[in-house]
Amino acid sequence: MLDLSSGLPYFWIRNGLPFDYPALEHAVRCEVLIVGGGITGALCAHALAEAGLEVVVVDRRTIGTGSTAASTALLQYEIDVPLHELSEQVGERNAARAYLLGVEAVEGLRALCRELGVDAGGRCRSLQFASKRSHESGLRKEQQMRSELGIACEMLEREEVARFIPGIRACGLMSHTAAATDPYALTHALFQAVQRRGGAVYDRTAIRNIEKEGSAYLVRTDRGHLVRARHVVMCTGYESQAHLSEPVMKLHSTYAIAGERKHDGGAWDADLLIWETARPYLYMRGTSNGRVLIGGLDEPFVDASRRDRLLQRKATRLERRFQQLFPTVPFSGEYAWCGTFGTTQDGLPYLDQDPGSGLWYILGMGGNGITFSWIGARIMRDGLLGRRNADRLIFRFGR
Repeated sequence: MLDLSSGLPYFWIRNGLPFDYPALEHAVRCEVLIVGGGITGALCAHALAEAGLEVVVVDRRTIGTGSTAASTALLQYEIDVPLHELSEQVGERNAARAYLLGVEAVEGLRALCRELGVDAGGRCRSLQFASKRSHESGLRKEQQMRSELGIACEMLEREEVARFIPGIRACGLMSHTAAATDPYALTHALFQAVQRRGGAVYDRTAIRNIEKEGSAYLVRTDRGHLVRARHVVMCTGYESQAHLSEPVMKLHSTYAIAGERKHDGGAWDADLLIWETARPYLYMRGTSNGRVLIGGLDEPFVDASRRDRLLQRKATRLERRFQQLFPTVPFSGEYAWCGTFGTTQDGLPYLDQDPGSGLWYILGMGGNGITFSWIGARIMRDGLLGRRNADRLIFRFGR
């Protein structure tokens, strides 16, 4: 079993183990089996439970301790591929709809956090600055295209950006639809709500094989127990590729640090998310209790050992980069961690039913794991309920 993250993920440290879930020790029947107990599985299970479907969730790890624990949970509608570039790859209509779905997801996630009593950080602004002068024209084109879609954003010239980020002289694009949350706490809150609706959640339960028998799936666990389900939804991120006929993602390692808590905020604007146009890009956010989280320095994933060996070096570089951007803001890293995620060629995930096996997949989210999971949960829910959802075509296999 590959470790999806290592080091000391901040949200895991902050929350500890808030709830215990049993391992599956008996045979069960259900309408929907969800494989994966991270934020993606939690959002899918919650959407289905709200729709009145009987849900069972299994995860080979302890709930929420895979990639979810490593997420810095910036909730943004922006996709890793800019709108003007995405339009060239998938067409203007699909690109525009993907961005508008991102806006819906941010607002939907904020409402969900309020409903569940999870810290969503309020509505934030998102500032993307030009890493190079040559990137500025792309940002201006981006602002124009987003504004034409009705997405609230504005260009900031270099002097205006310097008010937020003193260490650079570059223009930037300010978006007014963004948020941030605690992904680990949200995952547990969602699963608690699923259980209150009659769903079941099991961890430390791995899937050994999946077979189709008539209209049902027979799923055997590593403990030898059988799960009989009408539908199976794979929410295990890039590990889901083991069940696909060919790979659809490239894997990357990412690194993050959390600074010491500053009771006075440390002159940091906690309601501002910051990232850049470079690839890979630096990103940062504040927390509700006065910390700053910084991530980035991604590189192609080779293996977990190599990823982990680079952690201290990457943490030092992230801290140094922050001091370059904010030379007067005191910062000292307290926690550092790394994780692995998958990206697709066009920056859009796969939120679809595999035409061969019939299994549903929610995977390939890149840097938008939580917002794309919210979208995927609704597309998948509609599919299981027999409802038409035109957005599914944007994220289909074989596109």
